[in-house]
Amino acid sequence: ISPQLIYPPLDNTKPELKITGLLKAKCQDVCIIPDNLNIKNISQSNDSEKIIIINVRSQLSSMAKNIDTLYERTFAESLNLHLKYPKQCLGEVYLIPTHEYCSKAIKQNQIKFNQFHKIDDYIHKFQLINNRDLSKKEEYKYERVCLLIVDFRQKQPKIYSTIEELKKDKIIDKNSTVSMDGLTFDNFASDLLKIYKQRFECSIKC
Repeated sequence: ISPQLIYPPLDNTKPELKITGLLKAKCQDVCIIPDNLNIKNISQSNDSEKIIIINVRSQLSSMAKNIDTLYERTFAESLNLHLKYPKQCLGEVYLIPTHEYCSKAIKQNQIKFNQFHKIDDYIHKFQLINNRDLSKKEEYKYERVCLLIVDFRQKQPKIYSTIEELKKDKIIDKNSTVSMDGLTFDNFASDLLKIYKQRFECSIKC
């Protein structure tokens, strides 16, 4: 992707593009725009449908306590945009730790970890909003979700890409039936671009 088509620019946090969905306008974490699009009036333009939008989020503590609220918010973001722009390509990158940071220790300037025992619950929930099928009524889904599961206890954080790895390290139960297929970072960008090319005449230089 040409760097000039990415907002905010690489290594910057601003400017973010504000896109107006059905219910509200919101500054988007990452936008990739067609090379012939004028962004000055992009907020409410119908051309917004041709922008690839990627949300980037993380939850590093209080994971069990906040999962429903965070999931509902994620669910609502895709609905807000897809109900106004049905063909829009949306991506979601969501990072969670295998062992969450202890909130009480952090308040005392200490780093301690607690193992989180519902990783498979996150995997299941994010699979339910992954791989949107345009021919079905699935406006609540994302074209592609990446669930980054990371062990931060190690000097070099470990990213998990398979269920087998998670079971081997006893992060999830050995009898769990959840799947990481289509949820990893490996093909996240290429999958979004492939979907985009199928929906639009490719006006993003890639």
